[in-house]
Amino acid sequence: MRIFAKSLLTLICWITLSAQTAKPDDSVIVIQKKNYKVLIRKEKFAFSFRNANGGMIADFHQISGINLASSGEQPQPATEYIKTLSSADSLFSCMVGNSRGLMARVDFRLSDAVINLRVFPQGKIAGSQKETYTIEARTAGLGPVYGLGDHGSYGESTNLFGYNNDNFMNTTDRSRFISAFAVFPKHEFAQVVFEKASKRVGVNNTENKLGANNVGAINIYYFFGQMHQIYANYAKVRTVEGYPDFKPKYDFFDVGYEAFGSLGWNTAQSTVQKDLSAYLERGYPLKWAVVGSGFWKGDRKSPSQGSTNSFGIWDDTFQPGRTDDLPNPRYPDVAGFKKYFRDRNINLILGIRVNYKAPIDQGGYDDPVNDGPYTKEGLTNDYFMKDTEGNPKFFSANFPKGNVYILNGENPAAVQWFYDGTKKWGAAGYKEDTMMKDGRVVMDDGKTNKANEILMRNGYYVMVRNGAYSVPGEIIRIEDTQHGQQQDRPLINVLSFAASGAPNTYPDIVGGKYHSLPLKEDVKRYFVRNSLFAAVCPAMSFGLGPWHLENDQYEKAIKKTADWHHQFAPYIYSAAVESYYTGFPVTMTPLQIAYPKDSATYDLANRSKRQYSWMLGPSLLATPAYGNDYATVDSRDVYLPEGIWLDYESGKKFNGPCTLKDYPFPDDKIPVFIGAKGVLVKKSDKNDDFVATVYPVSLKDSSYKFYYPDGKSESLFTNRDVNWDHKIVITDEVSKKQIVPVYSKVFGSYTFPITKGHHYSITNKKPMQKI
Repeated sequence: MRIFAKSLLTLICWITLSAQTAKPDDSVIVIQKKNYKVLIRKEKFAFSFRNANGGMIADFHQISGINLASSGEQPQPATEYIKTLSSADSLFSCMVGNSRGLMARVDFRLSDAVINLRVFPQGKIAGSQKETYTIEARTAGLGPVYGLGDHGSYGESTNLFGYNNDNFMNTTDRSRFISAFAVFPKHEFAQVVFEKASKRVGVNNTENKLGANNVGAINIYYFFGQMHQIYANYAKVRTVEGYPDFKPKYDFFDVGYEAFGSLGWNTAQSTVQKDLSAYLERGYPLKWAVVGSGFWKGDRKSPSQGSTNSFGIWDDTFQPGRTDDLPNPRYPDVAGFKKYFRDRNINLILGIRVNYKAPIDQGGYDDPVNDGPYTKEGLTNDYFMKDTEGNPKFFSANFPKGNVYILNGENPAAVQWFYDGTKKWGAAGYKEDTMMKDGRVVMDDGKTNKANEILMRNGYYVMVRNGAYSVPGEIIRIEDTQHGQQQDRPLINVLSFAASGAPNTYPDIVGGKYHSLPLKEDVKRYFVRNSLFAAVCPAMSFGLGPWHLENDQYEKAIKKTADWHHQFAPYIYSAAVESYYTGFPVTMTPLQIAYPKDSATYDLANRSKRQYSWMLGPSLLATPAYGNDYATVDSRDVYLPEGIWLDYESGKKFNGPCTLKDYPFPDDKIPVFIGAKGVLVKKSDKNDDFVATVYPVSLKDSSYKFYYPDGKSESLFTNRDVNWDHKIVITDEVSKKQIVPVYSKVFGSYTFPITKGHHYSITNKKPMQKI
């Protein structure tokens, strides 16, 4: 079929590509798929994306669709369309060239909702595998846009329109979760470039570009469709490209503890146990505790001290001549220490990294007594990354001091060796926290992925900090937080992670790190408000004990946040399992992704409006009043999208869309609204059983699948077009008996106990039988 359209310069002939070959005189080729159209312009070669109905997604780049150069040269536009190579239904391929004579094959690999764009420069040396290039693929600019992992976390807003970075990769500790995935909810569109090192990303008024530096080719994906479909396809693509996801385990979604927030680097068995006992005596429901450092052997002030990779070598025997003024040894009864955790049903989580100290004659501080044989074993068996000459490569890290080697994650034998070592610590899980001084030297954003993957495959808990594209762990931690930092960053950080397809976010320790007692009032205010933010994130932990605030009202408010998160941990975990199965960021859904057609959601989350909000699972809207105004904030404008919303504390009803002006959020108010599917499952107040509450907010057929903490059992809740003004009947669809719920006049809700494997319908019909 041919359609004729007039432009300012020329009469362009469009054809719809099926299996036939494009004719040489066709100046624009239109490829129609189920979810999109791609237009390929021959003159000044460029491409454009439209939705299935022809609506604009991304227009042609004004200069060219491909930029090319040999490495070290300035990229030049490939404006010449040389020839069509293939026009099959699933592949359109052509040859293009730039003014320097550099040519490239451009492949559009086509499916109903995804385009895989690959560009292969044709080097000066035929068949050469060593020639490298700078390559960009680009359209006209579009927005708003969200995601980009850590790189999307340090600006003014979660909306990243205007962003540009021609060396997009792990560089410093600020950028350790690297994802070039960007989503455009308004346009039902997303994109990603897969490359282990230096990438090129720009989304602004001039262009929308993805590319890479010093590569032989580029590998880009474009996604089309509704948000759930886009994220499902992105999850599949991640796996294909070698970045799989893993089903999370429960306990990391309950309340935890990190020794670093209280004791810094200087931990000891006595101080850790004293801290934990103080929490437990005050009723804090801790399920996991991180001891990130100091459990290894050696003087903490000496560079010859051990490290996380001194596998199994605890600081359990006296060493003469120490200068660190800490207990000697720090962990005198390792078996007793582990028993302390087991007896209290707390998971012991230890720190882990993938770097190993180099020998002394190579500029490192490897010590056979403190570090064991592991560096020697790694060198002997070629388990470390190598330089271009094939020799083990040196790197610098924040810890350990001196030169270090890095585990070669692309060597399966090396990864297995790493895993065999971690087992010797005898922990339930690990906090991965590799800190390189300059990731540009490493040139591998995914350097920790394989190490974390093998731990997950073998049933360990994993807290991820470094990684590329996927999160091979239960939760992903943002960069360290503390008083004195810019406090809008943590909110933008977690929301950017979630938009990047990594929703199981952990906003770091409540109250942050590096405290000096007694605490100043500003620090106390930070602590209280920080706990309210952390409570409505997927993961939450404490460090410094809240009793150090020396304010009963403050401590009571903080304890309430811990108890709330603990009660709703089953609901949060269920959302995490759903995220794993679907790819959609259910655990934390930024509002513009949950409601992509609502333009009012696009620019709420920024440092000026501070209307940070997200769906925490399918039925809670989190709206924490937090940011750099933590010391004074007591109210916030809150945007409620379409639907019925109930204030979690008061039951007050609102009909969205609407904005609640200066809505009060005192220190003791959990900042969530109930809406959407309107089914919440939590732990019983009396025991470890589960209770469900159904709220009168869903006005149409809906269903909610709850995954129990075992990760396997399910209960399905089905709302069958309920009229909440009439009598509600809740039926156990397994026993076929009616449930007699507890009714709340304040909320209009119904609460009842639930059983694994049983499913429940909510209707206006009469019951079959009463129990």
